[in-house]
Amino acid sequence: MTKTLILVVAVLPAPTYAVTDQERSVLQRLNTELEAITKIIGEAQQAANPHDRKLVDYQRLRADLKKISQGIVDAANAVRREPRSLPPVDGDYR
Repeated sequence: MTKTLILVVAVLPAPTYAVTDQERSVLQRLNTELEAITKIIGEAQQAANPHDRKLVDYQRLRADLKKISQGIVDAANAVRREPRSLPPVDGDYR
């Protein structure tokens, strides 16, 4: 789980750009994994002992994962920019 979170955090600060189809596929797979992790967090919360001295803040953990997930969705859905046509070069530099 730690490796996944590190990977996710590494992806988020990247500037917005058009992603390749392969990258989009990997980002979608990563988002699917985050959904699975969210379900596991629910299981952990149900199994937690409310009388422990230190409790995990599951609400904050879910909120952080939701932000990460939204960042991944935004990156995966980035619209590709079409190449723009440029005016012809004059070529006369004298």
